[in-house]
Amino acid sequence: MGLIDNLPSLFAEWERWAADVAESHTSYPSLLYLRSPRSQNSWVVSLIAVMDAAALVLSVDPEGAPIEARMCMRMRFTCLRDIAQVNRIPFNPDPHPDDPILLPQDEFEVAGTRLASIGYPISRPLDEAWPHFRGWRVNYEEVAYALTSALNAPPARWTGPRRLFRAESLEPNRPVDRQPTVGGKAS
Repeated sequence: MGLIDNLPSLFAEWERWAADVAESHTSYPSLLYLRSPRSQNSWVVSLIAVMDAAALVLSVDPEGAPIEARMCMRMRFTCLRDIAQVNRIPFNPDPHPDDPILLPQDEFEVAGTRLASIGYPISRPLDEAWPHFRGWRVNYEEVAYALTSALNAPPARWTGPRRLFRAESLEPNRPVDRQPTVGGKAS
């Protein structure tokens, strides 16, 4: 939708949001359990999605990635770890970048291919980008999956295994990008 130039501000806003969530949800742990009135919305699922977006950007185009992606990533995994610590959820505080993750490499490659198809600059081949993505994700995947399970967050791709109470699609509900026609062509 032509919004690639907005990534720096998006990541900066999510960095601030994660700092606020870390403060509020560690001070008042009961806030973890407040749910959205929309059954398919979840703060932790949204946080994971933006973390994965930043990890993708940093791994496929490290030189072109906005610095806000790195800053946002650091604050967000710090947020999840602070929440886990307060709630006695065990996690490895110093994972090695080569440690395994549950997300399969082929899922990452599908995402990278999709980024390339929409014109996002890919300066590192996907097979070389994978270890870098894994090196970012190892910092938050364990805690993120534990929280989505503990909170029974709605299912979504890349958010970990958990029980489902009803059969629902894991595909995101993306709005259709409709464009008016001008002179018989979509503009």
